Amino acid sequence: MTGDSTTAETADARSEGTGATGERDESDDGVTRRSFIRTTGATAAAGATVAAGSDDASAQAQTYRFGGEVAAWHGRAPPEIEGETNPSVELQAGNEYEFWFENLDGAPHNITIQDAQGNVIAQSELIQEEGATASVTFTATPQAAQYICTIHPTTMVADVNVTGELEGGQGGPSIESLALVGALALAFVSPLLFALFLFSRRSDGTDEAAVRR
Repeated sequence: MTGDSTTAETADARSEGTGATGERDESDDGVTRRSFIRTTGATAAAGATVAAGSDDASAQAQTYRFGGEVAAWHGRAPPEIEGETNPSVELQAGNEYEFWFENLDGAPHNITIQDAQGNVIAQSELIQEEGATASVTFTATPQAAQYICTIHPTTMVADVNVTGELEGGQGGPSIESLALVGALALAFVSPLLFALFLFSRRSDGTDEAAVRR
């Protein structure tokens, strides 16, 4: 009787231990599962936020301001061209820009973006009242070579220097595009990674159980 009682108590202890371990493993799996989902979800959301922020930033055109008279263009803003006569401007391919000017002398003026062959890329309206303003908005491309008043092309003309390549060109995809692709890829593969993770944990549990036996 004593031997049977001892055997029964030992079996109960093993059963209780296995149950406790099972609850602990289940709890650990639950915590790990939640942590894994939170981490991958946060990473994907961060990537999407970076992409959206980049898109918003690129959607806002940077403005260059000039005063225009027959003698020359006079730079006003941004600071790197302020006070300069016929200042060269440095642009980034694919970004949007606004070239704004005020008529300083009442002569007819416009502001035109041209390529190296003199072809018009973008052009403002013609204004001929002192104090009147006009502007042209365009996306910078490597073809842009100068900004000019086509009424006074020998005096009101300056260089446009564009660096980089347009998206899809030799310069490759933009940073925002890469961020968005990365976020989408992570969201797609996360369930697979998690399944592999759970499978590996179960395999480890099976091996441990085999060792205990």
